[in-house]
Amino acid sequence: MKDNIGNIAVMEFKSIARGVEVTDSLIKASQVNLLVATSLCPGKYLTLVEGEMDALDTSVEVAVNMGGKHLYSTEIIGGIDAKVIGAISGKISPAVLGAIGIVESMQMAYLINAADITVDTAEVEFMDFRLARGCGVNSFFVITGQLAAVQEAVRVASEYLAEKGALIGQKVIANPDPQVLRWLTSAMCRC
Repeated sequence: MKDNIGNIAVMEFKSIARGVEVTDSLIKASQVNLLVATSLCPGKYLTLVEGEMDALDTSVEVAVNMGGKHLYSTEIIGGIDAKVIGAISGKISPAVLGAIGIVESMQMAYLINAADITVDTAEVEFMDFRLARGCGVNSFFVITGQLAAVQEAVRVASEYLAEKGALIGQKVIANPDPQVLRWLTSAMCRC
């Protein structure tokens, strides 16, 4: 059963200064709650707000009008799963549950929606969720679960990202070797 936290809007800016300015304006213009507002690599700014759909529409309209060429991607996601927000905040599964799947994109707004689609589709847990931190412009998430669930989750996330023109890569690894996992988990710094 899906544990919804509500509706969110995700806005990714190519300018930190513009991102801060637009975030301030969109909060003042609409009845939204700020979930995340942070600078990311290289010189990007991410804003996530929660609220009613009409308030989110207003916030995105402000972002589009003020952000202009500095708005890289935006997406409204209705009924986002709490697992996704938890993973973005660093609440991840410490153990591999049979297989792992990795989905990679340059566009954070679409990647967050793809992550929500994965948990709607299959019983998987997040092992990592990296939004342009310590990895240049690419963002990715790593999921774990039974092989069939991971395959299905990666398939639907990849299809969605491919439709948006935002898929960089995806892989499923059944029963990953402990040596690979040791290096994978050590590389998952929250920098």
